[in-house]
Amino acid sequence: MLSAFEARKAVLETVPVLSTESVDLHGALHRALAVEIIADVDIPPFDNSAMDGFALRSADTISASISQPVKLKLVGEARAGDVRPETLKPGTSVRIMTGAMIPPGADAVLEQELAALENGLVEIRAPLSPGRRVRRGGEDIRKGATVFGKGTVLGAAALGVLASLGISHPEVFRKPKVTVLTTGDEVVDVNEPLLPGKIRNSNAYTLDGLLQEDSCEPLDLGRARDEEGELRTKISEGLTSDMLITSGGVSVGKHDLVLKILKDLGVQIKFWKVNIKPGMPMAFGIYQAAGSDARTLVFALPGNPVSTMVTYLQFVRPALRRMRGSAEATEPIHLLAKLEHDVSKQDGKRHFSRGILRNEKGQLFVRMTGSQSSGVLSSLVAANCLIVIPEESTEIKAGSEVEIELL
Repeated sequence: MLSAFEARKAVLETVPVLSTESVDLHGALHRALAVEIIADVDIPPFDNSAMDGFALRSADTISASISQPVKLKLVGEARAGDVRPETLKPGTSVRIMTGAMIPPGADAVLEQELAALENGLVEIRAPLSPGRRVRRGGEDIRKGATVFGKGTVLGAAALGVLASLGISHPEVFRKPKVTVLTTGDEVVDVNEPLLPGKIRNSNAYTLDGLLQEDSCEPLDLGRARDEEGELRTKISEGLTSDMLITSGGVSVGKHDLVLKILKDLGVQIKFWKVNIKPGMPMAFGIYQAAGSDARTLVFALPGNPVSTMVTYLQFVRPALRRMRGSAEATEPIHLLAKLEHDVSKQDGKRHFSRGILRNEKGQLFVRMTGSQSSGVLSSLVAANCLIVIPEESTEIKAGSEVEIELL
């Protein structure tokens, strides 16, 4: 069996980066930029007031004190969105609103709450330094600066920056089209009666949620019984997308037919089984139709709910990040935390155990959620991390530092 590291490496070596498209800014959240963004304007484009108050010449306030305040004549108002072309003369000031352009000649703003206004005169009781409460043009972004590199994943703040630059339709990598097929005679849909011997199809909804988190276009093929003809038909349909994910039917049981059918349909299996727990009996392969340049990545994941989710996080998500053109790291964030109880294992596998991480006065502590059975999906609801227990570890004592992956 491959190690988790070897399996992830084998996956990432084969991942194609998808084509690009121009999208409306409203639909660009979590998409990866396909081009570098260079600013063609300063942001903000002009000096503006950081507060409501009075714009003035700082040189007029040099001699101001509480006992001998300086009084400046109020000569007008500068509102946000307006332009006041007149140069401010010595001994005068202008009422100004937050975001309004600083009038020519002014170089400071006195906050409204610190000013006294009487008979059309603004009273200044302390010297003001040049630039006080002034937001300089270009202090956020300078014209000609590289704002975002290719592959930057657009968060909410990045959308605002693009809007401020006047970019309404950024060029991004397209969303992967991912087909999901769950298998098993025992599986019924969420709305079907739960007859004896049956379980509801939780994996379809877990995978759909994960794929939406990864900004993909999921297509649910429903479920297929452990019957060769039905599986062949549905798997063939899934091989027309960018990625096919199956869950179940990939182990060594008599009715585990997925791997055989994938091979029969021309999928080149890169590996089967990874030395991890949960999720060992997973397979990964590539399908390329004759005469086509397009490739479909195929992940045949185990059917146990936790195994499905853990193998998705370890192998599918890194592949999707690469496929989407993302410059983000393909590895999850790793931290060290102190284990709150003893842990033992003897199987020589790398374990990804569900954990609850907490911070106590700057020190991280972690404990398992309880049962680590691969069928206990509720334990992942409670978890905020995975505890990584290396292959060679057999006994880990409470208080030892362990590696965790944030969920």
